[in-house]
Amino acid sequence: MTTLTTNSNLASMYEQATDFLKLDQAARAQSVWFTSFRDDKDVRYFFKKKSILAKGTSLQVAVIAQIAHAVVSCVEDGEPDVAPTGSEVNKLKKSAADLATQLSSARAFWLIPEARTRGFQEPLRKLQTMPSIVPARSAGRLPMTERRTFILRLAHALCEISDDIPIRFITAATARAWEETTERQVRDVLTAAEKVSIRALVEANRRNLAESENAAHLALSRASIVPNRTASLADMRTDGERLAQIFGILNSFADETAAIVLHDALATAASELGIEPDSNHE
Repeated sequence: MTTLTTNSNLASMYEQATDFLKLDQAARAQSVWFTSFRDDKDVRYFFKKKSILAKGTSLQVAVIAQIAHAVVSCVEDGEPDVAPTGSEVNKLKKSAADLATQLSSARAFWLIPEARTRGFQEPLRKLQTMPSIVPARSAGRLPMTERRTFILRLAHALCEISDDIPIRFITAATARAWEETTERQVRDVLTAAEKVSIRALVEANRRNLAESENAAHLALSRASIVPNRTASLADMRTDGERLAQIFGILNSFADETAAIVLHDALATAASELGIEPDSNHE
C-alpha cells in the first residue's frame, strides 16, 4: 500500500470505500459516497442509458458499490484477473500436448483407467488447441499501474452487472483518485480487444455459475425424490436362493469358458463359507 503515501486522492478514496463497504444496504443509499457518485453527470447519464438502473435506488447502490470494490482491490490485491499472454497460452498448449503424447505411449495394463476416459481426454484435447476462454493479450502491454488495475477491475465489475463497459462512467470514477485522467486514457486501457476479452470472461463466468447451479439443483432434485416403496421392501430371499440365482445367470453367459471358471470359483468359495444353493431356484 505504499502508493497511498504518494497519492493522497487515492488514499482518501480508499478510506471512504472501506467505510462504505462496511455499511448495510440502507445506510449505503444514504452515504456521501453513494450520493456523490449518483449526482455526477456522467454517472447519471449511464443510469439514464440503462433504464433498469433508473428504476430503483437499490440497483444504483449495487453499481456504485463496484467502484468501492475496485478501489479496495487495486490497493490491496494488485494485478487484476486479465487475459493471458500469447506465450502463456502456447506454453500451456505444449504442456498438454506433451502429456497427451506420454499417455498415449503408456501401456494400458498399468495406467489408471480414468486417464483413457472421454471425460479426461476431451478436456486434454481442448487444452492442446484452445486452453484460454478469452483472447490472449499482447506481450507488449502497458505496465500494470494502480490506475490501470482500477480501470480493468471496474470495467469487469460493470460488465458483470450491466452488460456494458461505460467509458464516461469509468473515467469519472477514475478521476476521483487520478485527477489527470481523461476519456482518451481510459480508452487506451479498454481497447477493443480488451473489451472483447472482458466480455468473454464475463460470459465464461456466467456459464460456469449456471452449470454449478444446475448441478446443485439436480442433486437437490434427486435427493428430494420419494423412494420407490416397492424397492424399499425387505428382500426375503435366503442366501441359498440368491446363490442359486447367481449360478443361473452364470449359466446364461455366451462365453462358456468364462461361465465355467466363474461357476467353479464361486462354488468353491460358497462351500468354504457353508452356503449351499437352493436347488428349487437353480
